[in-house]
Amino acid sequence: MGFVRRADMLRMQNSDQFTVHYTRAYEFLPQPFHIARDVTLPIGGYDFDNLRASLNFGKQRPVSGNVPVEQGTFYDGHKTTVGISGGRLSFSTRLSVEPSLSVNRVVLLEGAFTTTLVGSLITYTMTPRMFASALLQYNSGNNTLAADVRLRWEYQPGSELFVVFNEQRDTLASRVPALVNRAVIVKINRLFRF
Repeated sequence: MGFVRRADMLRMQNSDQFTVHYTRAYEFLPQPFHIARDVTLPIGGYDFDNLRASLNFGKQRPVSGNVPVEQGTFYDGHKTTVGISGGRLSFSTRLSVEPSLSVNRVVLLEGAFTTTLVGSLITYTMTPRMFASALLQYNSGNNTLAADVRLRWEYQPGSELFVVFNEQRDTLASRVPALVNRAVIVKINRLFRF
């Protein structure tokens, strides 16, 4: 895939930022690609031209975050994306929530579809060296609910323990969201100084 990127940024005195990105890329599909329900892209080469403008509200505001809007070519059609990300709501010095939303409207020769990704990152800090976070997401593109819950403990400077729980559920199943996959991961590292 070839890739070209250009970016310009305007930083305002109140710490808000307005950014414009232009990207150009190329992708070759060696086999048909099922991109959405009843929409399959044929084998071939595709050029992508994308323009993204985003307004990032400064952290000093009561409500901050990034509001991007994108428009461009997408395979043999067009894609428009709007979203909200990077916002942070602090309920206390220990508890914060970072909601996000992205809506993609795709119009291709083979068909049109809209996908929505909505989620939230919830973080609870127990001590300066220990926190728990949960990333919860719903993706309408594949009709899944996903959870990624992790505990991070820095038991001594530079040495950490991570416990991670991942789960994905299918919202189209006949029962209450059916389990697709689940994993528990434990990682420990230790810093040795010589």
